[in-house]
Amino acid sequence: MMAREWILNSAMNRFQLNFKRNVGAVSEEIRRCAPKDMDDWETYYFTNVRTREHIEELG
Repeated sequence: MMAREWILNSAMNRFQLNFKRNVGAVSEEIRRCAPKDMDDWETYYFTNVRTREHIEELG
């Protein structure tokens, strides 16, 4: 498991997929949304932060 996480983290950092300019201010948006479950968060994020298409293009 540790190697898989390291590879994922390396890729995320290498291609800057987790940078604020690509995904938005996620922590701040989570506080604003205060989601009760993952569906609440997903709906909020794709409506107010970034589009699903934008995120899919990154990955």
